[in-house]
Amino acid sequence: MRDRLLNAPAWGLGLLNGALFGLFWTAFTRWSDGDSWTSALVQGAVMGLVFGVVMGPLQHRQQRGVRDVAARSPEGLSRRVRRAALRGPVPAEPAVRQAASGLIGAQLVHLDRQRRWAPAFFVLMGVLSAFLAITGSPWWWAAVPAWALAAAGHLWMRAHLRRRAALLSEVS
Repeated sequence: MRDRLLNAPAWGLGLLNGALFGLFWTAFTRWSDGDSWTSALVQGAVMGLVFGVVMGPLQHRQQRGVRDVAARSPEGLSRRVRRAALRGPVPAEPAVRQAASGLIGAQLVHLDRQRRWAPAFFVLMGVLSAFLAITGSPWWWAAVPAWALAAAGHLWMRAHLRRRAALLSEVS
């Protein structure tokens, strides 16, 4: 499954992301705002289409580095490579260590590019969610901690991957 999503064309990723986003948007507007099913389905379809058109090519481009690492690694993106990139003991095999280090590098390229605007965007979305909860539906309060976790998670993941990259390079 991981390889299928990793090597999927941009339109396939857009279709999958758009369909999932549209489904969640439909459910959210139906039950939180009390809209009719017709209104919720139309909103979900439009929002899913917009989200899919944006996210399909974006996700495909962001996965380019990971696809390159998977192609160079003898194991591809095996469980051992993914685990070595994130946690656990440093693998003794140089090929696994190199693939894990490449995977970290591919992920850090995008996280470093987003280092300034992404946490600020997540905080802004949290503030907007709180505003919508106060002025509209209390369901928006559920989004506030999610956006706060996204902001903190972005900062934590960058730091964690840097530490892990340093650990993997020490053994080399």
